[in-house]
Amino acid sequence: MKLDLLIHHADIRTQDPLHPRAHTLGVLGGRVVGLDGEVTGIPARRTVDLHRAVVLPGFNDAHCHTTWYGLTLASVDLLPARSLDDVYRAIAARAAVSAPGAWVVANGFDHHHLGGRYPDIDELDEAAGGRPVYIRHMSGHASIVNTATLRLAGVFAPDFTEPVGGGVRRRPDGRPSGLLEEQAQHLVQDLVLPYSQADIAAALERATQVYAAEGITSFTEAGIAGGWIGHSPVELAAYQTAREEGRLHARAQLMVTLDALHPVVAHPDDHAGIGLDLGLRTGMGDDHLSIGPTKVFVDGSLFGETAAVSEPYCTAQHREGYFQLAPDDLRARMLDAYRSGWSLAAHAIGDRAIDLALDIMAEARVAYGPHRVPNRLEHGGVIRPDQIPALAAAGVAVVPQPNFLRQFGDGMARSLGPARTAWSYRVRSLLEAGVCVPGSSDRPCADGVALRGVQAFVERLTGSGATYGPGERVTAEQAVRAYTVGSAAATGFAGVKGALATGQLADFVVLSAAPSDVPAEEISAIEVLATSVGGRFTHDALGLAERTLLLT
Repeated sequence: MKLDLLIHHADIRTQDPLHPRAHTLGVLGGRVVGLDGEVTGIPARRTVDLHRAVVLPGFNDAHCHTTWYGLTLASVDLLPARSLDDVYRAIAARAAVSAPGAWVVANGFDHHHLGGRYPDIDELDEAAGGRPVYIRHMSGHASIVNTATLRLAGVFAPDFTEPVGGGVRRRPDGRPSGLLEEQAQHLVQDLVLPYSQADIAAALERATQVYAAEGITSFTEAGIAGGWIGHSPVELAAYQTAREEGRLHARAQLMVTLDALHPVVAHPDDHAGIGLDLGLRTGMGDDHLSIGPTKVFVDGSLFGETAAVSEPYCTAQHREGYFQLAPDDLRARMLDAYRSGWSLAAHAIGDRAIDLALDIMAEARVAYGPHRVPNRLEHGGVIRPDQIPALAAAGVAVVPQPNFLRQFGDGMARSLGPARTAWSYRVRSLLEAGVCVPGSSDRPCADGVALRGVQAFVERLTGSGATYGPGERVTAEQAVRAYTVGSAAATGFAGVKGALATGQLADFVVLSAAPSDVPAEEISAIEVLATSVGGRFTHDALGLAERTLLLT
């Protein structure tokens, strides 16, 4: 027998408590077959000397929007904008090279970088030269458009009505300001969707090439096929195409939005309430491409103060956020989906939304038993102390985004006040209660670099340098474990990946240093030297292909 790959002279941090450190690792058939003495003397087709470089299990981003991110890489990037004039110039520059009537699409807008201000609709009209403009807010919970777009969307029609679960913001004179919140974004998305499979596959290739360079070997796509987060009713097919063509450079789990599920007729004993045709449900697929939970939007965001909280926001005393659907309707649909074989991933940020989501998940588990893929709470922006034991008892994974703190922490702290800030985007208290906490980014809503996420888990610093909930800090080891073992468990792949142990997938990242061996402020500066998915290098800054010893 010959191994496919033998890694030696490495500093391997395995995340396996039975064999935490190793120097040699053998790969066969895409899986780890042994460490150190277990593979000593076994010949290999490829042997790589890493000269004591650090090896960790590959990073797993448990909540991101990969198609959306890939599309942003080809659109106007407003992330660097620090003034409204920067926004207008960027829109005008793209409009100048676009055909008359063509859409001008931009991403990365963050009003927090502009003193809380949004673009003026008249200025957007002038910059676009009559073309429709579609700007997506970083949070994904709002969009900014111009008059041409509003006209196409029918907002000026006499019979126009406000969308349920969202709103068209207006000026004091009643004229639309161009800001669309939550479900009101459908007004624009219905004009530009669906994207073609070819465009989605190209976006996936662009995005996962970046992932590979950052050491990300797995991710969960947090919403496909429907709702305001999906890009096509046949989005899964685009993923299949990208995989077949070798353009999907990381393992993918796909959440199907609850909006995309529909009534399914089957034998009464099959409990086929709502789902997808042919009975597709959570768990379908393999370790490279699979269907995950259904994505459910319970409330909005902290950035726009639309998340459902139990007490008003400090900056807007009349606002307590809102639910995306009426609670009774949400409960009925979530229970129906769970009964039909779907695990639940509930976007619930405010504590009032968490109460509702947790009640439904607990009811589902009691009524229909646990599922192999755990239920999840996406974000968990404000978790009261009394909610923590209930989350643990219900077996619900909580999926925070550590990079939110650096990018949005100052604004969130102003909205929440000191007491609730201490309860916001918790990590340490959840881990101590036995709750599964993975690493994730919500990219492109926030920075998706995993090592910056690890640093943010440890430091919990805002953009101004303030500490955001210092009691929720964790160690670098715990942060790495969240991005590896934690993410594997939260996605139903515990024991399959997340650790470099015999039988697990040979997904690993080669680093210039271990996060636990450098000061916290230096973690994000660690170099990603190589990335492996199943023993195949998807990123190679070391020239390992040239340095590999080929044995015949």
